[in-house]
Amino acid sequence: MPTENKPVEPTPSLATGHPLNAATWADFVQRLKHDCVGAGVRDHCTAAAIFTVQARRIDTGYDLDFNPDQACIVDHDGGDMCFSPGEFYENAYECQQASLNASAQEQGECDFTELSESDQWEILADLDDYTVTGWQERWEIINSHFTRDAAEAFIRRKKHDYGRMRVYVESQYYAWEFEAVKAAILDGTLTYKGTDN
Repeated sequence: MPTENKPVEPTPSLATGHPLNAATWADFVQRLKHDCVGAGVRDHCTAAAIFTVQARRIDTGYDLDFNPDQACIVDHDGGDMCFSPGEFYENAYECQQASLNASAQEQGECDFTELSESDQWEILADLDDYTVTGWQERWEIINSHFTRDAAEAFIRRKKHDYGRMRVYVESQYYAWEFEAVKAAILDGTLTYKGTDN
């Protein structure tokens, strides 16, 4: 008799938005111990860890004279970006590729992909609906979590809103309130006293 494949329910956890109760508190304390005084410490080298979720942001508009190795082409609608001429060419429509190849034939008697990268950037800079510009990457803090599991759960839940994200571990050694609360949880001074139904 075939068995029905039911989706496995995730273990209730504060990291995934389940309500606070004795079980989710115990799970939280166990994960906090792992990340801040247990085996997880060796992964980030600080017991005073806070797990920040950061989203990658690209700032454009930098002068290429100051950023010669970091160029991108941006459409004038402010949407798509390509970080190399090859990437732009691969994503271009056939008619755009034909136009790029025609420009390359005029300039160097070869196809666009056979030109040097600097010559490719020069052709792309002449396109009407695009801008070749310098860019820089930065990481913007979205929020912070007591445990790595909670930070990773947030990324799984919200990556469609923020794009590329990462967990970055920072030391909260001098964040005395944060560290005092965490120490109280870890030594059992601060416990769950609710009445579960």
